[in-house]
Amino acid sequence: MTLLPFSYVLRNLLRRSVRSAVTIAGIAATTMLVIAMQSFAAGMTAAGESSARRDIALLLGVSSEVDLVRSVVPRGSAEAAAAAVPGIVSVDGARAASVELHIATRRGDQIGLLRGVTPAAYLVHTAVTVVQGREPREPFELMVGDLAATRMGIAAEAMQVGRTIELERREFRIVGRFAAPGTVYEAEMWGRLGDVMLATRREDVSCVVLRLTDPSALAEVRLFAGRRLDLEIAAVSEADMMQALASSLAPIAALARWMAVLAVVAGAFACANTMFAAVLARTKELATLRSIGWSPPSLALSLVLESVFVAFAGGAIGVLLALLVGDVSLRYPMGALRLEPDLPSRAIGLLAALASGLLGGIVPAVRAVRIPLVEAIGGRS
Repeated sequence: MTLLPFSYVLRNLLRRSVRSAVTIAGIAATTMLVIAMQSFAAGMTAAGESSARRDIALLLGVSSEVDLVRSVVPRGSAEAAAAAVPGIVSVDGARAASVELHIATRRGDQIGLLRGVTPAAYLVHTAVTVVQGREPREPFELMVGDLAATRMGIAAEAMQVGRTIELERREFRIVGRFAAPGTVYEAEMWGRLGDVMLATRREDVSCVVLRLTDPSALAEVRLFAGRRLDLEIAAVSEADMMQALASSLAPIAALARWMAVLAVVAGAFACANTMFAAVLARTKELATLRSIGWSPPSLALSLVLESVFVAFAGGAIGVLLALLVGDVSLRYPMGALRLEPDLPSRAIGLLAALASGLLGGIVPAVRAVRIPLVEAIGGRS
């Protein structure tokens, strides 16, 4: 099968430059949407996976299942467990057992994630790195994650080091900022445990987070929790916690991917509309090419190539625009994440654009070559 020159395809695109430009713009927007949806779904999945560590375990209230916010443990019981539970890493004589209080704090329509911690938290959560200022040391000081402002739905400037923020009717002074890339921690605000308990009028805590000497030590922790009935605690691995979080986020990630599929379908319709218009405008021309010896498959393939080329141009522009926009922070019910247009997301976006062009070009191309030659020469489509 002899193919028409590629210059013929390009010339036809330039002949309908306005229509081609509009289609390219639509495909570019579709590509950006696909990249965004893929990044969103991948970001939620990665946040849970990155946060989960096999050497981390948690002691929760026996009635909380795997919900940190709803977990209730008397502070005395939590401190007793932190001091006595076996299989815990010790750093310079300090046990890596963090007594913590997790609060979903509300300020009007703004909801933030507040965590009360002790110095042991920094021995347990090793992914957390202070990138500006310091950790809280004085009363009612706060250290915020890079995505805490996004989670609250406020401007990043409102959470700069040195500013104050009202939480639970208390003024907290921000003294530090921390990063924990790819984890759920970055959407949180950390304060001293006693200050958070005082501000929230709580006498209990949420959990004890343990850094184990070895993942196999989880069996000892569970045995300890089962024997100490007076403490009313249950042991769970962080992997199980993150799996439960991932399960709750799975419908949202699936919805994002379905939106990406719908965007591909919309792009295919846009390409099909463009190609149907091109076929109608060139019925006699295509019939003439058939009459001088060009085979129907050659003409159909050239029409499909026109559609794919338009889609490729739109996809390439969409990928470049996504790179120019860069990382975008976005909140979701259990935290916040960054939409990163990484290589896999960009590749999926470009492939989606090409799929739109291919699907959108096949039907008009087949219809164009199936018109009886006599009718096509007469201009009847």
